[in-house]
Amino acid sequence: MMSKRKHEALKRRIVRLLSDWKDPHQSVPFTQSDIVQAIDIAADGETNLTIKPARPHCPCCLLDLDSLRKKIYQVKGVTFVQFTIVGIPASERWTRVLNR
Repeated sequence: MMSKRKHEALKRRIVRLLSDWKDPHQSVPFTQSDIVQAIDIAADGETNLTIKPARPHCPCCLLDLDSLRKKIYQVKGVTFVQFTIVGIPASERWTRVLNR
């Protein structure tokens, strides 16, 4: 369990990462698009993102989300990363593949 100050700093680091991350098909960062539906960062560093991919049939979007997940793992204070994919056909398959 981290202190409130460290937890707030972790939230800022995650938001900063997402504000620099862009979907391969869009020029706007994730924080300005509707791709990230929800972010939950627990006090123990567990990070859960609910994501609605812009192009559900595009393999490069899946690979990009996998890269994002790996990048989030590198953020200081993150102990676990979980993606939940919503709003697309076969979303449970995307979720399973990304969280392998």
